[in-house]
Amino acid sequence: MLYSPKIPNMPDRPLNPEISNTTYGLCVKAFRITRKLLKLNIKLHQNNEAEMDAAKTGDIFLFNHFARFETFIPQYMIHEATGAYCRSIASSEFFDGDERFSQFLYAIGVVPNDLPNLFSFLAREILHDRKLVIFPEGGMVKDKRVVDIQGRFSIFSRTANERRKHHRGAAVIALALDAFKSALLHDFSTGNYSQVERWAEQLDFDTTELLMIKALKPTVIVPSHITFYPIRVNDNILYQAAKLFSKGINKRYAEELIIEGNLLFKDTDMDIRFSKPIVIGQYWRWWEKRLLPNIVHRFESLQELFTLQPETSRLGGRIQAFGLRKKSNLLRDDYMKSMYQAVTINLSHIASYLILKLYQQGLRKIRCVRFHKMLYICIKKIQDSDYHLHRSLCNPEEYGSIASRGSSRLDQFLSTVQSMNLVGIEHGHYILEEKLEEDFKIDEIRTENLICVYANEIAPLSKVTSVIDLAIKQFNQIDTRKFADYRFHDQLLALDWDRKMFTRKRYEEINSEQTATSDANWFFLKSPSDSASAVLLIHGFLSSPAEMRGLGDRLHKQGHHVLGVRLKGHGTSPWDLRDRNWQDWQASVARGYEIIKPFSQSIHIVGFSTGGLLALLHASTNPSKKIKSVTSVSTPIDFKNKNMKFVPLLHHANKIVRWVYSEGLVPFRPNEPENPEVNYQHIPIRGLYQLQLLIDHLMEKPIQIDAVVHLYQTDLDPSIEPSSLDKLYQNIKAPNVEKIIIHADMHGVIYRNLDDIQQKICAKIK
Repeated sequence: MLYSPKIPNMPDRPLNPEISNTTYGLCVKAFRITRKLLKLNIKLHQNNEAEMDAAKTGDIFLFNHFARFETFIPQYMIHEATGAYCRSIASSEFFDGDERFSQFLYAIGVVPNDLPNLFSFLAREILHDRKLVIFPEGGMVKDKRVVDIQGRFSIFSRTANERRKHHRGAAVIALALDAFKSALLHDFSTGNYSQVERWAEQLDFDTTELLMIKALKPTVIVPSHITFYPIRVNDNILYQAAKLFSKGINKRYAEELIIEGNLLFKDTDMDIRFSKPIVIGQYWRWWEKRLLPNIVHRFESLQELFTLQPETSRLGGRIQAFGLRKKSNLLRDDYMKSMYQAVTINLSHIASYLILKLYQQGLRKIRCVRFHKMLYICIKKIQDSDYHLHRSLCNPEEYGSIASRGSSRLDQFLSTVQSMNLVGIEHGHYILEEKLEEDFKIDEIRTENLICVYANEIAPLSKVTSVIDLAIKQFNQIDTRKFADYRFHDQLLALDWDRKMFTRKRYEEINSEQTATSDANWFFLKSPSDSASAVLLIHGFLSSPAEMRGLGDRLHKQGHHVLGVRLKGHGTSPWDLRDRNWQDWQASVARGYEIIKPFSQSIHIVGFSTGGLLALLHASTNPSKKIKSVTSVSTPIDFKNKNMKFVPLLHHANKIVRWVYSEGLVPFRPNEPENPEVNYQHIPIRGLYQLQLLIDHLMEKPIQIDAVVHLYQTDLDPSIEPSSLDKLYQNIKAPNVEKIIIHADMHGVIYRNLDDIQQKICAKIK
């Protein structure tokens, strides 16, 4: 809060409180240690050059205010990013009473809002490279309601007991400081060096050159937002301790201990984002810039320049008379809008707004499956916007599960709102309770109606809310094929997401030796005929969908819908494959089948090598009349490399050693692939172990398949024992099982199209 009434008998305030480098540094270290001990998930997003420049070039940083500890998080994060010290403003009550505590606040850059000549002091600090942190909302906005019904920005004032506009102190400081810089530049360019020297001496600059360097720098405001996710309402250790030592806890403070204690102790993400910096010079018109020096010259000191109330005796002499109020109102509205645009949108935001919207439309009950799919569609449509999304909404593996079986984040949200009696579950339906529309006091809403809190936070994002509104309206028009297209898009996004997970320095050595250049992503080749049959293609171990693309093109030319699956862990990094198990590969095949299923009544599954194992496994564990044939090519049961029998032993040795050495004894062994543009150059030992587990699982009992089965095996395969074909043939129980020998001395027969195997497969499917 930047404005305060004149207080009689005000305690003495130092005119120029200094920051203590020692105390500030100790606090930074203490916060760093606390962050590690509490495992605080604080992330300052600097994903591009603009976001990194914002931290360096910004002068005034504006933050929203939802929790008390927000008042020190920004200073720490800005110092971590830039090394700069920050000034911030606190209520004067914190500086009254205990002198030691007030001296500590001064030492770490905090000043009271009743500091004499506050604005001029802060402007001087900015000129000396201090950053300024301001919370323009003034107090904590617990309900996160910052726009009214008409969409105008305002917040509830606890002291006035009514809604008010946000503070414009940051705008006043920035505009007046920018006017001062303009006057300095004018004086210097016109040879009025005595005026520049006067200001340099008054502002404690050793030389006029140093002051002019500061004057050349644009004055910049950086609107910023801290988003907490998830917000929990259950008890925590802080609340329990307070109850233990205080019999009757004030309701307001009890609520704060519950909510804010959970933000610290219950694995909450704190995402800090900078909006596009606002350059203050752009708010002056050309003719105003010419007149600014004349106005600034009427002041003898920075204190006079920043006096808020103009003196009638010097009419026109105050910069406020130059339209500062109107201009500061405009700037205030711009930076508040920009601040709220920087919110990090998460699943609870979308689910909350969706629930409230459905309730407002008169809906009181909705099938769980329908709600999940509607929520998923909202996520997919919001992904096309240019807003910031929480990382869980960028990971298809995480949010994609909402459409089918729910997710841990959705379960957590639903559990919370059920405990608040906002939503119930009954016979496969969600019940939307009347409590959703009840009014609650500012100190109750976080523990009584979290749905409103979440929904309010994205209310200023009109593009997002309109997307959700449209998704509800159009939901019934989304057929199974369109839904499958969304799921396919998820798989395309997953490749980049998975790759990003393995870009850290520890992975560089192995990653740098990879030679695969072919497109490793899923591919979907749709037939122009709605009645066409469909083919699901599954690549082999260490490879990618590129291995099957040649066959896919042939099948598509033949008239089929063709979908090429990317097995998890492939096409990214050997480290990724090391972290996967065979159930992950099986899940990839299941996703592919669900995507292609709506496009045809006749589906053929073709798998190469490990893909052949997965093709047989899927057909046997998911029987369907739609599956017409299963083709398994070069499928391994026994290996020619006898060292494979030592893989389980080596895998378990790695597990034991990883207690001491995180990478294990021998995490990888080199590979000499037949097709280096498609395959990994390293084989994870754990991946080989998972391959053996998959073989054992498939062969532990007869493989029942209600479709025609084609088994292809090369006669001179350097990797697979010829006995593999016979063992498979004997273990498959199907209406028709056919063995076909391919004449080739390589394993990768489909990619190389040896013995024209691609045409042979096409002929069988046709």
